[in-house]
Amino acid sequence: MSKVGAPHAGRNATMATKRNRNLPQQLTLDHVSPATRLLEKRRQMFEVQEALDAQKEEFQRREATFKRREEMLKKKDLELQESLIRFNKFLQENDSKRNRAEKKRLDEAKQKTNKEAEIERLKTEVQAQLAQRDAMEKEVKKMSKYQGFLDQVLEVEEEYPEITDLLSRYATLDAAHGDLIFRQDKAGHENEDARTALQHFVREKSDEILADNNELADLQQMEEKEQASARDLTAVADRQLNTVADSTLQLGQVMMACENIYSRCVVKSTVGRKTPKVSDDTPEVVVLCEKLDLIKEFVTDLAAITKIVKPREPATPLERDPASGAGPVGTAKFTSSSGDGVNQSQSGVRSSKAASQSRASMSASDREA
Repeated sequence: MSKVGAPHAGRNATMATKRNRNLPQQLTLDHVSPATRLLEKRRQMFEVQEALDAQKEEFQRREATFKRREEMLKKKDLELQESLIRFNKFLQENDSKRNRAEKKRLDEAKQKTNKEAEIERLKTEVQAQLAQRDAMEKEVKKMSKYQGFLDQVLEVEEEYPEITDLLSRYATLDAAHGDLIFRQDKAGHENEDARTALQHFVREKSDEILADNNELADLQQMEEKEQASARDLTAVADRQLNTVADSTLQLGQVMMACENIYSRCVVKSTVGRKTPKVSDDTPEVVVLCEKLDLIKEFVTDLAAITKIVKPREPATPLERDPASGAGPVGTAKFTSSSGDGVNQSQSGVRSSKAASQSRASMSASDREA
């Protein structure tokens, strides 16, 4: 079996050497004209085509070799079967021969399996080579039209003397186009993000404006309530000022009337009475009470005198002594004098009330300002 494998390896090496010899040599011409380069490219294409044809012939020869080897294997398989039949006949004669035959059979069966596996592998490789050949042929047919188109472009366009220059220019334009598309997508995403941020900002500011408007409405309501409360307090303060002014007016009237009556009592009284001592530290209420006590004593004395004089015959005003200060004439004088004092007191009270009202109106206007 090793003898069979050695020639096979030698044939493979020979075929590989022949295949490499059939491949075209790569020429490098740096200082030649474009027409020469084009001829060189065409020559290389012709050589590639010849190499493909040589590979086809090589594949056909290999296929024939594989068929012959397959027939040889079949023949050997038949011989093996015959030998097995012969060995089976001699099994009973010699166990050692049977063991050697069995061992030989197993070895040849293993070799057969290996050969069959190798045949399958080679068939697969042949199929792959055929598929690769078809793909290469299709690629050549596909690229041939582009080759023709590029040749026509080079004949028309003088800016690009070589196909490589034209392809590099195309690669540059394609890269620029891809960069522009990327920048456009990036700008679109940035624009969308900015639009989203603007919408979010507008929504937030709208919410803030709405909240501020609500707060402003609440503050306006509170201001109206406070203004109403201030007006109520102002009205209450005005009423209190009016009440205080009325009370002050009444107090002034009473004090002026008391002072007038007291002064007239002092003038009209012929009895020595105790006058109140007035100083800066003495309260007005104490002084007023003392004056009222004096008025009470005067009125009491006058009532007692009138009660004593009343049973007598009333005299005419001419018969009475006007200087006596007693009797009806003195009473009438006191009454008229009291009436004049009361009128004076009322006029002073009215002036005091007007002044109090003017002060109240001025304080109210100050509060409103």
